[in-house]
Amino acid sequence: MSNWWHALSIREKALIAAAGGLMMLVVAWYGIITPSLDARAEARMARQTAASELAQLQRLVAIDRAQAPAARGSASASAASLSPDAFKTRVTQSAQSTGLAISRLQGGGAVANFSLVFEQADARQLFYWLNEVETRLGGQIERLTVDQAPNGRIRAVVEVSGGTS
Repeated sequence: MSNWWHALSIREKALIAAAGGLMMLVVAWYGIITPSLDARAEARMARQTAASELAQLQRLVAIDRAQAPAARGSASASAASLSPDAFKTRVTQSAQSTGLAISRLQGGGAVANFSLVFEQADARQLFYWLNEVETRLGGQIERLTVDQAPNGRIRAVVEVSGGTS
């Protein structure tokens, strides 16, 4: 290899050195700089998502704290006097206002028990909503099944009872 290198002219050596330098720039750009910039952009997006979720949860907590404690006591009494359809409507509206997307709604009608299925739910929002169903809406969580879903989300099946049958 040394003999080959010494046999090359100065112009050939310069061309090989330039090609090697260009190769090093390409490797550095696509192997180090671009992945670093992409990771930084992903971290910014994750931070923004977490900040918006935190703001939404803080807003929900502020709304919950602003409600009078007497209203909470009357909510469970009024939930018992609601028809199953009206109770189901209040529960589903509460889930949607919390930011949960209901995938399926099973049961209900004249029956006081019904199930809600959430395919891609944030765990904190789900547990906040479960607390709201039991404390503010006067419902009862009969069964809860939680499984891991992609992207740090969960899949949950919640069986709720309430309203007069």
